[in-house]
Amino acid sequence: MVMGSRQVKVGLRVADLDRSRDLYLAIGFKEIPNDEQPTLRYLTHGRTWLILSDRQAHPYISERDRASAQEGPVGAGFVLAVPVPDVEALHRWWAAQEGLEVVLPPEDAGWAVVFQGADYDGYQVMFEQFRN
Repeated sequence: MVMGSRQVKVGLRVADLDRSRDLYLAIGFKEIPNDEQPTLRYLTHGRTWLILSDRQAHPYISERDRASAQEGPVGAGFVLAVPVPDVEALHRWWAAQEGLEVVLPPEDAGWAVVFQGADYDGYQVMFEQFRN
């Protein structure tokens, strides 16, 4: 079922699958059970899928891809935007977690209040609380 799903999916290669999965579950993602592929964790947020793959164990298309993911700057230019009901509360929670970085404190962007953090692997996550 997981392999044949026709959804938009975002994949992140991470150092610790379970730690990353737990982080994304804590901010509102849901996990799709997957016993067939131990190097992957499938998560959803609404209709969007987030696939976490083990940076060391999951196969790469080429040696260049492997080297880039394992040695290069992690996620340069990538931002995952996640809608949340209370950006201030999530900001306080994020700031209290060891190993997570606040990149941009909450600010009014006009269309929403946003804040941006870096997850355990350095991927940028922007949280958006939209105006009613």
